[in-house]
Amino acid sequence: MKKDYAPRKHTPHECCCGCHGEVVVHVTTMCDCGKPVRPPRKPGCCPPPDLEPTPGTVNLPQDEPPFHAPTSDLPPWKEGKPPAGDPGEVPWFRGQIGTIQRKGPRFGPRKDEFLPYLLVRFASGDRGARPVVGAPFWESPDIYVVPDQEAATAPLMPATTGGIARANAPNTLYAHIWNLGKAPAYRVRVEFYGFNPSLGINYVDAPGASVGATYIDLENRFTLFPQWQVVDGPSGPYLSRGCHAIVRCPQTWFPGFVNNGHECLVVRAFEPFLDGLTDKNQFSAMADRHVAQRNIAVVPAASPATIDLALDLGYAEAPDEAEVDVILDAPNSMEWLQLYMQDRNISLTPPTTPVVAGLLPPAIAGARLPELKEVPFESRRSLLRPAERFHRGCDPLRIFFHASAQNLRAHQAQVLRVRQRVAGDVIGGYTVVLIRA
Repeated sequence: MKKDYAPRKHTPHECCCGCHGEVVVHVTTMCDCGKPVRPPRKPGCCPPPDLEPTPGTVNLPQDEPPFHAPTSDLPPWKEGKPPAGDPGEVPWFRGQIGTIQRKGPRFGPRKDEFLPYLLVRFASGDRGARPVVGAPFWESPDIYVVPDQEAATAPLMPATTGGIARANAPNTLYAHIWNLGKAPAYRVRVEFYGFNPSLGINYVDAPGASVGATYIDLENRFTLFPQWQVVDGPSGPYLSRGCHAIVRCPQTWFPGFVNNGHECLVVRAFEPFLDGLTDKNQFSAMADRHVAQRNIAVVPAASPATIDLALDLGYAEAPDEAEVDVILDAPNSMEWLQLYMQDRNISLTPPTTPVVAGLLPPAIAGARLPELKEVPFESRRSLLRPAERFHRGCDPLRIFFHASAQNLRAHQAQVLRVRQRVAGDVIGGYTVVLIRA
């Protein structure tokens, strides 16, 4: 026998869910927003009671909201993306991945990201912008030499910041490393190198030029100790003021007599995971803030002050047109002389007597250095040129530089800068200072 069932009547459900702003009636136990019906409390809807704060927590006032990286309607992974199926879609994607691997993910301005920002300065006002354009990036104030000093017995603070290396003698190297980032940097690797005088330093000669390496930790840019403090770091003690530190090379450096102690010093400082080098083979202080060079020769003498110097031109990335020139600058154009003189207010003037300086044509690497100091002073100028232009091939070359000044008087000095340009860009330089002893 078949029974007849009356249709079920829907029970009304009053709901004061926050999505309504008022009491409504639903025919199901689910609200329109997808959540269960929230019955009203009698005599009406009341806000939920205030929750008690979790024990042990406090509310800290904040004057301004924390930084949030800027965003746009189009995410970075869609900028410039070719349409689906386009032959350039896969190369574009690989390029995006490569950019992230080299530079990290892009959230906002690099200085505002919670990351370290390591720097070895090329000048006192350096804040890390690269590449360096129009400035002698090879005169770093953050690389120090203390001659006649073994590293094992050297103090943590260098005895001088303007010392000159002594050939065939023990020398200790130091570096001043900075962190301008919002995050601290741990296990920062600091590497020290001593190259032959060069206008084009690169990784090819690095294995034989390595002096030593060490590790330090750096606080963020907001941390500045009032005084230098001795810190027991990952590989030994060093001096720190929080966001910057002075570190000593653990190995003694013995520059060869072949260059009379005139060398190119290079320091690299990087943290490999969060703030590494753009390229592990990068040795250019012009292109990378993790690299600094000190390519300086000081010739203290009364009369005459003379130097004959062979400068390597490095290894060309590809055949191209090159130029090497010499410019004479006033002493006050060289900030590093303040370290050498141990005085911020130096008062040096150019010599009043003629200065002979110039270049001989480039030669194959290994060619013997001619000594123009044996040539009469009056005849040297006719043998030298202020600039040499030539085509660089794949063979390593070197160029010979000579400078001399007679009758230097007290408080007189001459600054000479030798620069190499390839395709119009300065890729390296070396500075010579003739100064009254």
